[in-house]
Amino acid sequence: MSRTSLDDNEYVNRFSRLDGAINNLAFNIRREWRSVPPWLAPAVNKDATTNPTKEMTAVGRACISRWLVDELFDRFFHPSLDPGLSTQLKIIEKNLRRFAAPTPSDEEKEGLVSKISNWRLATLEGLNEVLQSASAAENRNALTLTLVEKMVAALNMNLKDPAPAGLEGGVSMIVELAVGIAANLPLESRDVFVEYVYPHSRIDENIMKLETGLPPLTNPGEGIIEDPSRSSLDRDNHADENDSLKDRDDEVESPQQQKLSEKEAQQQQQQQQQQQQQSKKKSGMFGGFMGGKKGGAVAGGSGVAAQQAQKEQLAKEQQAKEPKEERVRFCAFMAVEVRGRSVLVKAPVWTHAV
Repeated sequence: MSRTSLDDNEYVNRFSRLDGAINNLAFNIRREWRSVPPWLAPAVNKDATTNPTKEMTAVGRACISRWLVDELFDRFFHPSLDPGLSTQLKIIEKNLRRFAAPTPSDEEKEGLVSKISNWRLATLEGLNEVLQSASAAENRNALTLTLVEKMVAALNMNLKDPAPAGLEGGVSMIVELAVGIAANLPLESRDVFVEYVYPHSRIDENIMKLETGLPPLTNPGEGIIEDPSRSSLDRDNHADENDSLKDRDDEVESPQQQKLSEKEAQQQQQQQQQQQQQSKKKSGMFGGFMGGKKGGAVAGGSGVAAQQAQKEQLAKEQQAKEPKEERVRFCAFMAVEVRGRSVLVKAPVWTHAV
């Protein structure tokens, strides 16, 4: 079964208009931020809100784009359905991929995409009567109004009071464009996937466009560093299964290694204490006869401390020499791809070395 709701160029144009609307609103409110959301704060300089530059415009784009992916594209199956039913169907669609068997070969990946697409089209065919009824338009309008209210409330949590003029109007335009796109995605026989790239993700230039021009991250804020793999859990089913297993092994080994390090530190501390006690005994016993011995004992204790300090310094120097990896600092818009075929929109990202 093959069906196309919009061609690639039309999707690119619609996402481009959405990106433009997000950019306009983000620019208009760049001076209105009171704080940066905790999930983004570690990627933004602490003084960014007090000295608004391009950095706060990018922050606005990131916040709005992620919100749309989380609250619309990744939550609802079709905007014209009842919200409860739409949410349940979206969960089913995601679970078909999440709990599918590993797909190591391209043929198996294509088979999984076909399986999910066939389910989606069959489901829509069964719901055709509902989608053609008067309630469909009512559901879509109600969802649009709800999303506008929720996005305004979400932004106001970090904006100055009172809310900036034009906020609701800008949000309404963004939501209407996004809902229009979301209404076409499930009608496709191909799998058009919308993804937001989380901070600290690995660089993938296949779906990312590297941006420049922001102030360097010299004084990062405090916040929550989320698991960057969340942004790609659904892109390639089980693609990094071996890496995940390795990470779990590392997690198991880490406490053991930590215990060994603590044990070694305790042993070293005990040895130092024993040496100091022996030095004190020697200095007390022979101090009246050999005054030079006391100085020798102190020198021995100082020598152990000097060796320990030297080891710590060498460890720090070795760590500094290790090559740093470029990771995503944060992402200003979403990535859009047709699974197994092409990338329609690359996510604009800024990077930093970690």
